Amino acid sequence: MSRRQRVLSRLPKKRVAKVGAVPGLSPEELIARAKLDPQAEKAKVTMIDYGRGQIERRDGITELEQVLQADLPDWLQTRWINIVGLKDTETLGVLAKAFDLHPLAMEDVVNANQRPKAESYGNPEPGHPRFFIVSKMLHRDASDDVIHEQVSLFLGVRTVITIQEQDGDVWDPVRERIANPASRFHTHGTGYLAYALLDAIIDGVFPILEQYADRLEAIEERILVDPDQGIIHEVHRLKRELMLIRREVWPMRELIRSLLDQDTGLFDEPTRLYLRDVGDHAIASIELIETYRELASGLGEAWMTAMSNRMNEVMKVLTIIASMFIPISFLAGVFGMNFDWIPLLKSPSGFWLFSGVCVAIVGVMYWWFRSKDWL
Repeated sequence: MSRRQRVLSRLPKKRVAKVGAVPGLSPEELIARAKLDPQAEKAKVTMIDYGRGQIERRDGITELEQVLQADLPDWLQTRWINIVGLKDTETLGVLAKAFDLHPLAMEDVVNANQRPKAESYGNPEPGHPRFFIVSKMLHRDASDDVIHEQVSLFLGVRTVITIQEQDGDVWDPVRERIANPASRFHTHGTGYLAYALLDAIIDGVFPILEQYADRLEAIEERILVDPDQGIIHEVHRLKRELMLIRREVWPMRELIRSLLDQDTGLFDEPTRLYLRDVGDHAIASIELIETYRELASGLGEAWMTAMSNRMNEVMKVLTIIASMFIPISFLAGVFGMNFDWIPLLKSPSGFWLFSGVCVAIVGVMYWWFRSKDWL
């Protein structure tokens, strides 16, 4: 897939649904969808339980329903379930049934490209994550391309569920902090984990923007040294990519504000202070994106100016050369007239005198142009 195709694939897609269809996706409908595509790739399920200084992590869970039906350990304070993959609707259906997730929220999970938002589907209670958050995660894959994916987050009293589109994320530092029994995760609830996940998503944008800053600087140097035709195509491509990043990051500011405004009881006062800091980071990233977009537009104008200056230089040289030959052409036209008597016409040295005069004229004009700094 070319870079242009990858960029276009990130644009919002139209949702295909029947007119008047029942909104939402129930667990039964999700499981029924799985039967239509039995070859669909299975989701990767990871579960991290922690509390009171104890941690238990399980990767590659295949029997999710049995794991969820098992009794919770006494020391557990927070359970984080991470699902990678949206094609495995059977796993999503099992998850929705076990935690009584709202059908409207599950519809937003399956139909990606949702706008970042925070919705409450009733008061949170143990075993029922009622608070639903849609966020956008940006990270780079193995080929150094920027990946845009939707992350759905269900927040409850003891459980946090995250659902990703594809493998790879920016949460490894969060997992490392959870593995430390002395970290704040073991003294705060699920709200602190949700804050840490959103904070990692926002902070993951800055390294990507730093690479765009390097690209802008390299383009600027190329414009000053050798403004070739390929530069303008790269500038337009960079502007499109920044536009896509802006579309993903801009609503994150409203998402954080919505979390602070809604009284869910899941974010204690210390965690709300940290959330406000995440909001500041979101604003800072948006300002950087806007700055880089303006710089990209300025580079496009600088390229056009450089190309125009180069054309003016070429036209100036051609005009000066033509100006030098104007008096020579005039003399050649005079001495080339068909008259019987022309000075020096019969002289053996006439040609050389004429050539010397022409060379002298060119030399004088060249000296004059140089004195005027036109050359």
